[in-house]
Amino acid sequence: MVATLADFGYDTVETFSDPIQALETLSGQSETADLVLLDIMMPGMDGIELCARLRQVEAWRDVPIVMLTSRTDKGSLSRAFMAGANDYLMKPFDRVEFQARLKAQLRLKSELDRRKSPADPAAMTAAAPPRRSHVPGLLGDQHTLLDALTTLDGSEPLCVYALSIDALASNATDFLPADRDAIIAAVSRCLAAIEMPAGDILVRWEDESFCGASLGRSRSEMVARLERVAGRVETALSGLRDRLRGGETTVSIALAVGDPGCRSSEVLGDAFRTLEGARNDGAGRIHVAAPHGA
Repeated sequence: MVATLADFGYDTVETFSDPIQALETLSGQSETADLVLLDIMMPGMDGIELCARLRQVEAWRDVPIVMLTSRTDKGSLSRAFMAGANDYLMKPFDRVEFQARLKAQLRLKSELDRRKSPADPAAMTAAAPPRRSHVPGLLGDQHTLLDALTTLDGSEPLCVYALSIDALASNATDFLPADRDAIIAAVSRCLAAIEMPAGDILVRWEDESFCGASLGRSRSEMVARLERVAGRVETALSGLRDRLRGGETTVSIALAVGDPGCRSSEVLGDAFRTLEGARNDGAGRIHVAAPHGA
């Protein structure tokens, strides 16, 4: 596990073989980690109990926790999520899936940290880069979406989808900044012109990706809608062949659906984790995340 993390570029890793020692050490630390990996099956105290106890420590309350479990112990996952886990990974794990799930949780942690930055504008400038400006025609940036998700009461099913411009995401072509900006602007205008139900939200998430959320929609309804969205965007991209410099005129879209009462952070993480996988397998343009525990 440590060797795999090092391959991914995560060199500062602290390990424990005793869960009780881990709890004592982590609870007493003034600094936290960016992410915690916990095996469910451990001697003395299982990972679910350790997860629950870490969530009682203020400093560790928002640190992403990913559980490691065998395929024969999937029944423990519901208890793990109740204890405060953010995600899980089946053993033996697949390297691509492992990296994708880590990236999804670290992305969310980064956004939480940014939102907790000092309110003083001067302090914010010193502590973090300025926010990305809003894309014309869309409702805002990733902060807009995160703020909206925190207001949900969990009474309706939540659908979150992530859209990525394949040519930019693959890094196969070294685009000039002007070409990249033109491609992103064209996709932004296309998305802004698509009619969406009242209450839905669609934002620019990062360089080559966009993210949207919808309440009370069925999985089949969302898949049909996203197929139409993908078609419209790909039509817009087909008119930018000079800018794309031989790159694909396709997009990848990942959809995650959470039942009423689900955590919005889990659904968001599912969408981006599925999008990471979509970039690797390349099969089809609409990828639907599996339900939790499936």
